[in-house]
Amino acid sequence: METSRRDLLGLAVGGLGVIGALGVLYPIVKTLAPSASSLAGALVEIDVNSIPEGQIRVVSWKGKPVFVVKLPQAQWTGKAKEEKNSKLLQGQTVFALVAVCTHLGCVPLWKPQGEAEFNFPVFHCPCHGGFYSPWGDVVAGPPPRSLYIPPQNIKDGKLLIGEAGFIKELT
Repeated sequence: METSRRDLLGLAVGGLGVIGALGVLYPIVKTLAPSASSLAGALVEIDVNSIPEGQIRVVSWKGKPVFVVKLPQAQWTGKAKEEKNSKLLQGQTVFALVAVCTHLGCVPLWKPQGEAEFNFPVFHCPCHGGFYSPWGDVVAGPPPRSLYIPPQNIKDGKLLIGEAGFIKELT
């Protein structure tokens, strides 16, 4: 069978159509796939003995800042709007919190001496006046919910962020 000019033109136009469709679908698939920064550092290990009591260390986990908090044995006695995190972290003196304000995504500041009307340690988001307890529960201001808690575990004096343990999944 002989191929005509019309058949060749049809194949060429069809081929260009396929290339165009792939050119449109590739960026969509690439956008929906997890980024390299979110996959990198899926497990972060921190030596908790190197953190002074009552202080924090900031590390990166899946491209987000994370507070590693080491509280003294004496517990805070303030009242939060919601006490979800303090119940989940009950009995833990070392833990991690995702360091992103749940109001507008700012990074709160650690105030170990307290601030203004609070005479206990707080996380303060200065952009809009949000205050969180040492466990990340909302104490005052506009944040709608507590700070997120990543999955974590403690083994041999090391806090492992990203490994299911006393916190199994991101809450």
